[in-house]
Amino acid sequence: MAKTKILITDGLGKEGIELLKTHPDFETDLRASTSPEELLAMANGYDVLVTRSMTRVTAEVIAKAPRLKLIVQAGAGTDNLDVAAARKANISVLNCPTANSLSAAEQTLGLMFALARNIPQSYAGVRAGKWERGPAFMGTELHGKILGIIGLGNIGKIMAEKAMALGMMVIGYDTAISSMSAFPPKFKYLEMRFKLARSQAEVLAEADWVVIHIPKEPRNVGLFGGPTIAGMRKGAYLINTSRGGIVDEAALLAALESGHLAGAAADVLEHEPPKFEDPTTAKLLAHPRFIATAHLGGATVEAKERVASQTAQQILAFFNEGAKTGVLN
Repeated sequence: MAKTKILITDGLGKEGIELLKTHPDFETDLRASTSPEELLAMANGYDVLVTRSMTRVTAEVIAKAPRLKLIVQAGAGTDNLDVAAARKANISVLNCPTANSLSAAEQTLGLMFALARNIPQSYAGVRAGKWERGPAFMGTELHGKILGIIGLGNIGKIMAEKAMALGMMVIGYDTAISSMSAFPPKFKYLEMRFKLARSQAEVLAEADWVVIHIPKEPRNVGLFGGPTIAGMRKGAYLINTSRGGIVDEAALLAALESGHLAGAAADVLEHEPPKFEDPTTAKLLAHPRFIATAHLGGATVEAKERVASQTAQQILAFFNEGAKTGVLN
């Protein structure tokens, strides 16, 4: 019997590799990274692709992969995959929707604290031999403020819990949620601190802080453009840790320069790596009220272990039982 060949394009934790080794018919090709040219040249030799956000699986790749039966995204977001093309080719696409959620929520909280207390700016000054404590470094507390959450999936719900634990009030909106029945029972006992909004505009009008936790679907590209940002409270803060392209970076820069927003942060940008030579990108990254990190939301030891284990378990279940946990198509 021919081996089931698995190509892992961007690395996978040892927990997942060891689990895959328990299947006698699996042959695993583990790579730290795979260029688009390499993927096109290699795609025809594998039954399974395991990818992360940096690897794009296009219709062209899928057309060159007649053996391919399964694509597993080792993470939640799948905007790097042509899911429609996979569907047409009868290739199943799975993801790991919860493995990174806690780490992504904590990254968002970290950016909130960094913005609120000017932590990166102060650290940069100290490293440069300065001890600055003037008005420019006056911060703001999170306690008692209103956090607006756009997208109440796994990450959004975790964010709500953690924000309420900090003493924040939370207002959230999700196009797929219309009642509190979608939330864990404990949310019912926190109704004085949590409000389910009827619209995104309602969230933006009330929130001191807005965090974005939605997938990058066509309808969400450029969602936070000039008009949407203008609907936020003056002096509010905006944080995007979902996917680049959801926030219009030119509109964000304009809102920071005008003072409409007090600050903004992002773990994701429209282009990754950024086009540093682009004038808008350069101005945004240099703005004193903007903080960026290099798509590190899922970059924790614990998340890496969960992703590796869930990925391997899904592959095993797919071939052993025909199970499709996390199926997208």
